[in-house]
Amino acid sequence: MVFGGSKRLKQEKDRAQKEFDEAMGLKGDSKQEVAFRLKVGLRIRSAIDKTFVEGAVKFEKYAELCLAAIAAGEEKPEPPKSINFQKIKSVNGEVFAYLPSDSADTIFQLGGKYQNLDIDAKTAIRRVQVIANQFTYDLDLATPLVALQFLRDELEEAGTPYKETDEEED
Repeated sequence: MVFGGSKRLKQEKDRAQKEFDEAMGLKGDSKQEVAFRLKVGLRIRSAIDKTFVEGAVKFEKYAELCLAAIAAGEEKPEPPKSINFQKIKSVNGEVFAYLPSDSADTIFQLGGKYQNLDIDAKTAIRRVQVIANQFTYDLDLATPLVALQFLRDELEEAGTPYKETDEEED
């Protein structure tokens, strides 16, 4: 699905939020309800990952802008802000996924902290996974939503895999 004008964009975002809210409200165990909750859950997982990466990218750029402002004797710019909607790929083409502001803000900030080396990869995974676990619980999914798989893969390749024992906060 290609997103055109602003009216179409707003409709797609409204639909993403409506589906999120609907999935959160479903408590039945019919095949259709379980499948719908899983579909929305997978979109949430994608939105979590994209929001984290966006936070990392935007905070990296923000750090550069702050250094330039300080060097020029100017005030630092406003820090970047998260967004509630992420465009993701699905089997039906591109769709929007919705995250509530509090979750999106936290994940975005964690991406920035990771990028700026304020937290390590395992801490980032652990903290973002707590949010993903809450969505898993709220959607009553049979299998957990695994957040930041790309970061887990990097740790695995580096020989320091993320393990269940890493779930405990230091």
